[in-house]
Amino acid sequence: MSDKHAVYFTQLNGIRFLAVFLVLMDHWLVPTIPFPLGHLGVVIFFVLSGFLITRILFQSADDVAEKGHSPWNKIKTFILRRSLRIFPIYFLLLAIGGFLRIEPFPQVWKWLVFYMPDFYIMIHYQWLGVWDHLWSLAVEEQYYLIFPYFILFLPRKYFGRLFPWMIVLGLCSRLFFYLFASHDFKESSWMWSYVNPFSAIDSFGLGGLLAYFYHYHRTIFQKISNVNFILPITLTSFFLVLWFSHLAEYTYDNVWFIVIERSVAAIFSFFLIAEAVSERQHLFGKFLSLSWVDYLGKISYGLYLYHNFIYNYYHQEGNTLWWAISKYMPLFQTNFLNFILSKFFVNLILLLFVASVSWFVIEKPINSFKDKLK
Repeated sequence: MSDKHAVYFTQLNGIRFLAVFLVLMDHWLVPTIPFPLGHLGVVIFFVLSGFLITRILFQSADDVAEKGHSPWNKIKTFILRRSLRIFPIYFLLLAIGGFLRIEPFPQVWKWLVFYMPDFYIMIHYQWLGVWDHLWSLAVEEQYYLIFPYFILFLPRKYFGRLFPWMIVLGLCSRLFFYLFASHDFKESSWMWSYVNPFSAIDSFGLGGLLAYFYHYHRTIFQKISNVNFILPITLTSFFLVLWFSHLAEYTYDNVWFIVIERSVAAIFSFFLIAEAVSERQHLFGKFLSLSWVDYLGKISYGLYLYHNFIYNYYHQEGNTLWWAISKYMPLFQTNFLNFILSKFFVNLILLLFVASVSWFVIEKPINSFKDKLK
C-alpha cells in the first residue's frame, strides 16, 4: 500500500478556497446573498476533514496491523501534528483578543480556550459576537480527539460498517433535535441543532466513507467520481431545500433546515471532493488547479479564523477592523467608496494581507516542522 501513503491531492486546496469563499459571502454580503451559503461552506469543510483525517488514520491502521506499530504512538503523533497545525494561530488570536478585550472575550474566554464555543452556544442560546465562527473549529477538534481511537483500535474488517452508522447517527440526531427540542424556542432553537457536534457526524462519516473507498476499494471510488451530472443535481437539490426552508413559517426552525439541508449539503460535498480527488483536468479541475486558487486554499485556515475580525454584517460596530478604520477614516463611510470599491473587496484585501502574513510568518514554518513528524 505504499502508493497510497504518498498521495497529495493537488485540487483539494481549491475545495478549501471554495468553502471559505462561501463563508465570506454569507457573513459579508448578507443583504445581497439571499441564501445562507456559509452553511454549505462549513459542511464542505467537515466532509473534507473527514476524508483527509480518515485517510491519515487508515495509513496508521495499516502500519499497526501489518508492521506491528503501537496504536498509542500513532494517536500521539496524530494529535501532535493536528495541534501544531491548529493551535498556534488560534491561541495567538485568543491572546490578542484577551489583550484588547474584544467582547465578549472576558466573559467567554474559558469556553474558547478549551475549544467549547459550540457548547456555550447550545447552553446559552446566543452567539459569541466576532468569536462565534469558532464553533465549527471546536466541532472539528472534538472529532479529532475522539475518532482516532475508533480507527486504530477497531479491526479493519469493520471499517466499512462504521461510516454508514455515522451517517445514520448524524441524520437521526438532527431529526431528534427537531422533534424534541426545537418547537419550544421558535426562531432561536435552530442554533442548538446547528452547532451540536452530533449534527455533524454524518458529514464526517461521508468524508470517511469516501476515504474508505479510495484507500481500500479504488474501483468503487472511481465509479463514484464518474457519476454523470451528480454535482449540478445535488447542488440544485441543496438550493431547493433552502427555498422550502424559507417558505416555512419559521425560516430556520423547520425540518427542511434542521434535518434535511445539512444532509443534502454533505452529499453534494461528498461528490465534490470525489471529483477533486480524481484530479481530472476538465474546466472545473483546471480552475481548482490554478496557482492563485491553490494559494488561497493553503491560507484558508487563516482566512476563516480572521475573517470575522475584519468584518461581519452581524457585528458591524465595536469589534471589527472595518469598524475601526471607518471610525478614524471617514472616506470608508461614504457611499462613493461603497459603490466604487465595495466593502467586500476592501475587506477581502485586508483579510488576504492578514492571512498571508500569518501563513508566511507562523503557519508555513510550523508546517515544515510538523511534516517531519511521522
